Amino acid sequence: AGGAPPAMARPAHAAARRRARDARAPGRRNVSAINLIQADEPLRIQRIVLYPYPDLTRLWYRLQLEALQDQPPHISICIWNPDQTENNSIAYVAYDDVFLDATIHLRQPVPAAEYACTTEIATGMRPDLRVHDFARFTFPLEFRDAAQGAEGFGYARAGPSL
Repeated sequence: AGGAPPAMARPAHAAARRRARDARAPGRRNVSAINLIQADEPLRIQRIVLYPYPDLTRLWYRLQLEALQDQPPHISICIWNPDQTENNSIAYVAYDDVFLDATIHLRQPVPAAEYACTTEIATGMRPDLRVHDFARFTFPLEFRDAAQGAEGFGYARAGPSL
């Protein structure tokens, strides 16, 4: 009776699933579940790593957030050309995990040229949008083989990694 088929239905938010499970079994505590919502921790970027694919037309991108809040953040990622014009961008609304993996395609890539990557983490909606963190780093467009242990390009906040 209308709506998306089950395979295409939007998955329930993790916190809502936890609340529903806990309501069904009030005396049961799942010790294997880890609460990713840490209200006492600031929402900020812990680490970003980026690896260009061998064809240099795509980038593998991984983001690690330090903590999630009650309100899942919006994440904006942008790749900038050597002349500081936008090459490509991707945005996620109300993203509810501490890790994000993405493949970003490049338009008219220039091997060995210096590109930039920016990432912004925000909550709320305009006009009340609140930016929690912003990271920017530059990288040369060259292949790095992660399978062989090569380091990727990126950003890391000082302190221990999750």
